[in-house]
Amino acid sequence: MRAAVLILVVTGAALLSACEFEGGDPVQHALRDAAATRQAAALETTEEQEAEAIRRPTASGPALDEPDELSRLIAARRQAVEETRAALAAIADPALKAQLAKDLKAEEASLRALEARRAAQP
Repeated sequence: MRAAVLILVVTGAALLSACEFEGGDPVQHALRDAAATRQAAALETTEEQEAEAIRRPTASGPALDEPDELSRLIAARRQAVEETRAALAAIADPALKAQLAKDLKAEEASLRALEARRAAQP
């Protein structure tokens, strides 16, 4: 009987430790979730645009070399950067804030590379 009670207590403790407890302000959780959703959508849109630009070749090369396509891609990336900056300012969670800051730096570097590429075009 004693072993059964001990097993029950240990099993209950293991189940409780496996659960994820999220305390805190529900508004902060909603803001964090919304920011993560916007960031994922912005990255997905950018990746789709890049993939589409690479898939559609023209006589002069991939469509990404066309100034109009490149300008649209740069504009989409700028918008993603601005949305990320706005989300970063509203987030209190340090782990999420650090991840978004890291993503923002990578996106800004990619944007600078695209702008340099556009500047180098004739």
